[in-house]
Amino acid sequence: MTQPPEGGVLTIEELRTKTDELTQQLSAFSAEFARLSAAAVADDARMRLLEETQRRHDDDIREIKVATGAMKEHYTQILGRFDSLETKLFTLLQQSQIDSVKERTASQKAWLAFVRYVLGGTIIAIVAYIFAKGGV
Repeated sequence: MTQPPEGGVLTIEELRTKTDELTQQLSAFSAEFARLSAAAVADDARMRLLEETQRRHDDDIREIKVATGAMKEHYTQILGRFDSLETKLFTLLQQSQIDSVKERTASQKAWLAFVRYVLGGTIIAIVAYIFAKGGV
């Protein structure tokens, strides 16, 4: 840009030159404003997309928290059932051991009675044989 003469008056040619320069600068600004406006629109669309994604993520996190609570409850129920099953198995094992001892005792008594009869019969047979043979 040229400076006006000391009197402050510009010639028509200088005014036209300045007007042309201003028009070119405004054209450059217009293109820049259009580019900035398009960038602002694109940024706004990205922002809306990010906000929507954030809402979906928040919903997913809430669902995960609810599902985690339900899984914890099921886990607690399963552990309770395992404890109950363990108690039942322990009770059955104790009962089977008691029944086994009773059966062994009854079986041992039967064998002892059988051995007594066999020994008694053997002694009687020996004594009878001795007396039948002619005595001692």
